[in-house]
Amino acid sequence: MAFKDGDDMGSNSEGGRLFSRRTALAGAAGVLALAGTGLMGCSAVGAGANDASTASDELTDEQKKLYKQIVATYDVEKQATIKERLDADCAACSYSETAPFVKADPFGTDTLSCYVRFATTDPVTVSYKVAGRKKTGDAPKVAAFSRTPRGGDTPSAEHEFKVIGLIPNHKNTVALTCTAQDGTSRTSTFTIETPALKGEEEEQLAVTAGESNTPLADGLFTILGNDSSKLDFMYLYDNTGQIRGEVPIIGYRSHRLLFPGDGSMIMSVSTTKMAQINAIGQVVNVWSTGDYELHHDYAFDDDGNLLVLASHAGSEADLDIDRAAAKDKGERANVEDLIIKIDVTAGNVSLVVDLGDIFPDLKASAKVASDGDLDWIHINTIQWLGGGTVLLSSRETSTVIKLTDIYGTPTVDWLMGSPDFWAGSGFEDKLLQAQGDFSLNAGQHSVTYLPSTDTATTGRYQVLLYDNNFGAAKSYPKFDWGQLGAAVVTDYSKGTHSFGRIFTVDEAARTYELVDQIAVPFSGYVSSAQRVGDSNSMLVASGRPRPLPSTIAMDFPSPPTRWKPKSTSTACTSTSCSARLRLTS
Repeated sequence: MAFKDGDDMGSNSEGGRLFSRRTALAGAAGVLALAGTGLMGCSAVGAGANDASTASDELTDEQKKLYKQIVATYDVEKQATIKERLDADCAACSYSETAPFVKADPFGTDTLSCYVRFATTDPVTVSYKVAGRKKTGDAPKVAAFSRTPRGGDTPSAEHEFKVIGLIPNHKNTVALTCTAQDGTSRTSTFTIETPALKGEEEEQLAVTAGESNTPLADGLFTILGNDSSKLDFMYLYDNTGQIRGEVPIIGYRSHRLLFPGDGSMIMSVSTTKMAQINAIGQVVNVWSTGDYELHHDYAFDDDGNLLVLASHAGSEADLDIDRAAAKDKGERANVEDLIIKIDVTAGNVSLVVDLGDIFPDLKASAKVASDGDLDWIHINTIQWLGGGTVLLSSRETSTVIKLTDIYGTPTVDWLMGSPDFWAGSGFEDKLLQAQGDFSLNAGQHSVTYLPSTDTATTGRYQVLLYDNNFGAAKSYPKFDWGQLGAAVVTDYSKGTHSFGRIFTVDEAARTYELVDQIAVPFSGYVSSAQRVGDSNSMLVASGRPRPLPSTIAMDFPSPPTRWKPKSTSTACTSTSCSARLRLTS
């Protein structure tokens, strides 16, 4: 089986990709022509192993009740019981296309969905359309929403699928179209009532059109989590800004969406749990990270197992750091310097790489933060290249790292970072040499490996990343990050632009050069950039910019001449700029 991560919607492994990803994604939420994968977080906060006991004190009694239901949602045995009941209900009666079995979100994995099942007398393909809504009072107009469910394009007489895109708090009319093999079709309808949204997100976002002649793909923008002190969800919005999906998670955020190729979707649902949701919405696997906390990226290896960036969450004896500077020595250190593996078959968790073993002197030189954390390297992206090789992004050192043989003897192949920072480290010979005059990447996120057809023979490929363009690290307060270049911001309050950047790496020559970049609203932390499929477009998400969070899509190679952030939307005015939603938080 070929495993591809969401990043492969075509981009980082964030396997795959970054905050938003554009490609045909047939996952647990149905067919998603666009999904978002966001490496949007920097600290591991949220529900841990004892999920039911970690509900925030800020929750109302009703929210606490809902939180317990969400925790129970990610119980595989309970999900299997729900499926058995559905099977029994369907077996008890004969359901046809004109009278299908319909159940609103039976698995609790998407508020705006329903489970549909029926049989036909002949093999047919199936599609559906969710009727729109006229503007009434304060309720805005909503357009119709059409999709072909997973498997719906293959003729069959047995049909079981998930309808997505329902309008919240509304009696939805859904039209089913069955097309026979001779090309004739027939349509029937059913109605299904949906509840109000469970979270506090907006039902409708503002959209500002750009000037590009390239139309948007008919997909969904996915917001991977809201890091709320209350309840957490993953949201899906269509191109008009209408919400089409609300996926409850236990806490934190779903950093990346991975797709094994069987119609299921794998994502994080808390700081200590990964879950697999199949195409009908059933949670079929949940893996615990045990004594580790996930820190915001993961990818498949060649065997389909999960490589997860993590921090120690177990015994303080495991931490191996000097905590003398900590104000509260009882606090857990969140070092974000590990790669663990989850065996998806056995569920076993094992430590693969401890970056402290590779860079011990660097770790020893780092300053412990006042809260007791030693965030000395802060790995925020992992990209699987195959054969035991990975690309990592280290925010704290403003360096992209290539490691080989991670399952054997992990070895640094190259570093893309500042020679000044790495001077005297013993790794000077691993530095790629920058070709040309440009400021170096500073605090970057979401590194994506983009090989070409001749990469295997030439050793040349491209690396796409979100360059936060913010030179700062609490672990190394004495280093002058202004040495990274004149464009690098060292005072957060003065930041104006971050960048989506593409570099060409030549491993034979041990060099790299900047081949393209687009200036985007400043975001000193988090954020991501990804190429849209195999196109010349880049989708960029600014997670903590000034003045507000935004998502902007741009076409290479011409950067926009200007951009104008607005209070409710993002305008990107250029012949090379496409319209996208502003995703505010």
